[in-house]
Amino acid sequence: MRSFRDFPIKHKLVGIIMLTSLAALVLACVSFIAYEQLTFRRTMVRDFSMLAEVIRDNVASGLAFNDAAAMEKTLRSMQAQPHILAGAVYDTAGRRVASYERNWQPGGFPWPAQPETGSHFLADRLDTLRPIQLVGEEIGTLYIAADLAERNARDARYAFIGGLVLLLSGLAAYLLATRLQRVISTPIFELSQTASRVATEKNYALRAVKHGQDELGTLIDRFNEMLAQIERQELSLREANERLEQRVEARTRELRQEVAEHQRAKESLSQAERFAQSTINALSAHLCVLDDTGIILATNLAWQQFAEANPPPARSAQVGANYLAVCDAVARPVAADAAPFGAGIRAVMSGEREIFELEYPCHSPTEQRWFVGRVTRFPGVGSVRVVVAHENITGRKLAETKLKEAQQSLIQTSRQAGMAEVATSVLHNVGNVLNSVSVSAEVVAGKLRQSKAGGLKAVAALLREHAHDLPAFLAHDPRGKALPDYLLKLIEHLAEPQPGILQELEMLRKNIEHIKEIVATQQRHARGSGVLETLSVTTLVEESLSINAAGFGRHGVELIKDLPPLPPLVTDRHKVLQILVNLVNNAKHALGKVAGEKRLIVRATLHETEGVRIAVIDNGVGIAPENLGRIFQHGFTTKKDGHGFGLHSGALAAKELGGRLTVHSDGLGHGAVFTLELPLQNKKELR
Repeated sequence: MRSFRDFPIKHKLVGIIMLTSLAALVLACVSFIAYEQLTFRRTMVRDFSMLAEVIRDNVASGLAFNDAAAMEKTLRSMQAQPHILAGAVYDTAGRRVASYERNWQPGGFPWPAQPETGSHFLADRLDTLRPIQLVGEEIGTLYIAADLAERNARDARYAFIGGLVLLLSGLAAYLLATRLQRVISTPIFELSQTASRVATEKNYALRAVKHGQDELGTLIDRFNEMLAQIERQELSLREANERLEQRVEARTRELRQEVAEHQRAKESLSQAERFAQSTINALSAHLCVLDDTGIILATNLAWQQFAEANPPPARSAQVGANYLAVCDAVARPVAADAAPFGAGIRAVMSGEREIFELEYPCHSPTEQRWFVGRVTRFPGVGSVRVVVAHENITGRKLAETKLKEAQQSLIQTSRQAGMAEVATSVLHNVGNVLNSVSVSAEVVAGKLRQSKAGGLKAVAALLREHAHDLPAFLAHDPRGKALPDYLLKLIEHLAEPQPGILQELEMLRKNIEHIKEIVATQQRHARGSGVLETLSVTTLVEESLSINAAGFGRHGVELIKDLPPLPPLVTDRHKVLQILVNLVNNAKHALGKVAGEKRLIVRATLHETEGVRIAVIDNGVGIAPENLGRIFQHGFTTKKDGHGFGLHSGALAAKELGGRLTVHSDGLGHGAVFTLELPLQNKKELR
């Protein structure tokens, strides 16, 4: 098997195909021959069993009468069967009483000593033994022996045919395998050649040829990708080597230059120190460096000028002085801030703190200045050194002061803007009610103008003129006689509009009361409280409709009310009226722009989980889809003379009541549905 592994792949493929094909053919041939053998044996047993049945019936009478001649005659009839070797009849004692044999070898036929019924295959023959019965009683046994020449001939033919089939099939399989193995071996061979060339020539630009989309095609793709990656890596490596060589050359030149510059650096060290000192002096902060005992080791120019500008003992804070002693001395007579600053320096020196920072004022006769002092530590040469910096932050302090003033101004402006928004909301809601007040006032004025009360002045003048002879005037003067009838008719005429005027005046009173409540509600809202009442949903809707009732007839609006009995609400009466009046008023305006039928539906329904829903439905001008999302925004309106406060304040009021206000419209010309959802019990009342 190990030597087979070293064969070329095409030989392996041919060998595998041949072995597989021949194994399958051999198994098929063996199975076929075995099946034929089994079938032949069964057929032979069946045929000779049938023959034995016929012969035993013929020899039964001869055996019963012990007629050997008759039995032998019957046995000799088996000469017609060329494969029968011998036959015999045995009595019940096992004696052979009649027999027949054909051309047997010298010595005679090997008769069985004790016949046993059944069919038995021996090495060279088939023995068939059947019992002989007469009237249901066994009187002997019939024995027939047949050769196996036909079986041997069939076996030879099958062996020849099987061998021929194996030979021809093996040849065909070899030819097909030799031709078809190229489908697999050719791509592998070419891939192997490409790999050998790549390994020999180091040429990673070579590529293997792909012959199909199978696993070999995938293998070739991965091989080509690997070559491409190796090619890129080789190119990158080559470029990296070139860059590395260039960097080595550049670094070599730099090292040479550094060696030369090192000499020049030694010469210019003092110049660099002077430059560093100049840079520190250019800083606006006052800097000094302290050792671990507080001695000032170095300062910048700003520190020196600041120290000289201050009175003693601060003026003594120069190089060589102990800055901690200066801080302690300044803290006693001058500034208390110096004491914590000195403590901060000591804390940084001891390692308790990494940094210390303190803001402090510095007053002068002409101005007030602010400084911030910072103390930091860093390892120095020989001892731990501390850097102390003082920076003037007067500008920042002034900016912070101005920022605080601007914040106060902004807070005041925001408060005024909020007050303006509240006032705008109040004016809008009051304006909605004032429209109804104006309509009611016009109705009352019209009825008063149509009144005949002016005739009372003429009657009074006539009575005053005849006051001295009033009985005679009423009895004899035609005008006096007509005066009682005229007064009765005048009284009837004056009494006729009185109920309508009283109704309108009651409406005026309710509207004025609603206006007062709107203002009071805003005042209570400012204090964070409101009055909750147990109210009927139908009553609330009817009141909101009555405020706008005069406008419905004037605009030709058909009002449909769907108000079934509902549980009462615990809510703020005037906030709900404010929302409903605004919704009904908006619906009335939307219907005023419609030329055909104008219909307004007010429907109240109960939802167990959401409380009560009051829907105001109109078939007016509708709402454009792009406006639905901002219809409740402050300042948004589609009316030419609108301000965009009503729906915004209504949505806020609904939210304060624990509910919400929603809108739906199918677009322009399809009307709109505004729905007010309220809980049966307000959250404030529950608390």
